[in-house]
Amino acid sequence: MWEPYLRVALPAVTEEDRTRLEALAGGPLPPAYWDLAKRHQGEALDQDLVQDPAFEAFILLLVAPAERLGKGEASYSVDFAVTHTMPRYPAGLLPFADDTGGNLWALDYRVDPASPSVVFIDHELDGEEGVTPVAPDFAALLARIGLASP
Repeated sequence: MWEPYLRVALPAVTEEDRTRLEALAGGPLPPAYWDLAKRHQGEALDQDLVQDPAFEAFILLLVAPAERLGKGEASYSVDFAVTHTMPRYPAGLLPFADDTGGNLWALDYRVDPASPSVVFIDHELDGEEGVTPVAPDFAALLARIGLASP
């Protein structure tokens, strides 16, 4: 279901990465997301196996900080998206995937920091106008994509 996208050796995901992302998010990462990120960061869904066409281009962002990534990989990181894209959108969103066109999927901690929903962020629209609800939680997103588990 997953295939290499960046095609470079990536640093191993650490618990420090998780702690840093949870601090950025303002709440805990969904366990299923963290399991997926540990195993598939920087990989893309195999578009031939995706059940919902909205996810044909779906790349999991890298969870390692920029200082542990090469120059070419840093722009595919959560940190890069937070720094360069997220200032245009409401606080409380943590991007975790990219569609290769500049749009992002994000965990939305604004309503319930303990159980974030999932939204799509359209990079051509600013603020709340660019944020569209996708799933009530990460498990529902996985079901929509066609993944029973990470």
